[in-house]
Amino acid sequence: MSKAGSSTESSTGGKAVYRNHAHYIAEGWSAEPKESFKQLAGIIAKKRAMSGLKVLDVGCATGELLGFLSTQIEGGSFVGVDVTPELLETGRRLLPQARFVRASALALPSELDAGFDLVCAIGCMSIFDETQIEAFWDNLFRVAKPDGLIVVLSPLNQFGVDAMIRHRKRIDSRLGGWETGWNTFSVDTIAELVAARGGKLQIEPFRIGIDIAPRADPIRTWTISVGENPRQLTNGLKLLVDHEFMIVDRRMSYP
Repeated sequence: MSKAGSSTESSTGGKAVYRNHAHYIAEGWSAEPKESFKQLAGIIAKKRAMSGLKVLDVGCATGELLGFLSTQIEGGSFVGVDVTPELLETGRRLLPQARFVRASALALPSELDAGFDLVCAIGCMSIFDETQIEAFWDNLFRVAKPDGLIVVLSPLNQFGVDAMIRHRKRIDSRLGGWETGWNTFSVDTIAELVAARGGKLQIEPFRIGIDIAPRADPIRTWTISVGENPRQLTNGLKLLVDHEFMIVDRRMSYP
């Protein structure tokens, strides 16, 4: 489900390499809104009036989420950030009323500071490792208004375990390079990062309501039946993937 660009430079000059982005252009926007988009809209509606919001999507790919939110938020303004020029160009074509900016999630432009009622990062946190995760959250807090809402969707670990994962894959017998994209932090780690920045973390599980079949790319998730869960997400890394919405409502920040 990750949807960020090809590589994201860290504040120390390193890169979180992620190459699984070509399908966003090849497949286009879905005919029906993604399940995660619909649940996100429900989260927003519980926290804010669905009108006049200034929205930033970090790791926006081709702007599909912004396109959906533009149908849900009356009179909103929309900005997307990604590092991959091809994705941004597609976004500009498909959603001309939005603004698309090329930038890293770890180094968002200062012009965006404290500018947004809603900051989303859907499916890109797992690209970043233990040396980058603090910069990721620093940037989200920096661009959100003092009373803004931050919503992140990513796999989380419920057992206090942080796992940094690299993978490489063979497609058509050709061996690719090493990539990130499935790093998984514990709930405790993210709660501590949020609290250190004056926020309070809320968790809402994402549970998909449709079956997904395996696709040509083995890193993309599909559903299997596991125990009492008929739609457990998994992928070619043989992971059982549990995505969670991480919600930080700055109106509820710590003193």
